[in-house]
Order: sequence, then C-alpha cells, then structure tokens
Amino acid sequence: MVTVQRAIEAQGIPTTLITLDVEQSNLMRPPRAIHPMQFEFGHSLGKPHDKHTQTKVLMAALEQLTIKQEPGQIHEIHFPSYNK
Repeated sequence: MVTVQRAIEAQGIPTTLITLDVEQSNLMRPPRAIHPMQFEFGHSLGKPHDKHTQTKVLMAALEQLTIKQEPGQIHEIHFPSYNK
C-alpha cells in the first residue's frame, strides 16, 4: 500500500496511511501514517456501523495532511471509548 501511496504523493497529492500493522508499515516508511490503537485487523476505521468512531479516524487521518513530518513516522491514535 505504501508503494501506491508514494506514487500518489509523487503526483503532488498528499496521502495518509491508516495502518494496523505497524511493524510492516515501519519497514516501508510511509510519507504519513496513523495507527488506530486497539482496532482489530480488517477494521482499520473501527467496528462496522460505528459512524462516530469511523468519522474520528478519518478526521485524524486528514489532520495528518496539515502537519509537516518526516517519512516513516506512524502516529498512534487513541480512542478511549473504543472497545474491541
């Protein structure tokens, strides 16, 4: 996914990776990335039909577009009300 992200970025379009596999993502050094803590694989935006949490994840991802950062930094995002 990071390869696609870099290709999009090369065209001048900023991106943010939402990853649950931090170890693998770290190896690829994405331009921008967030890691929603305590989310299950396959549910990178949260539980199905949980519009509130899904919106918060998307807003956190979009917020990363406004922050200058070095490639490879993956920011942990905590959602206190989220339960597996």
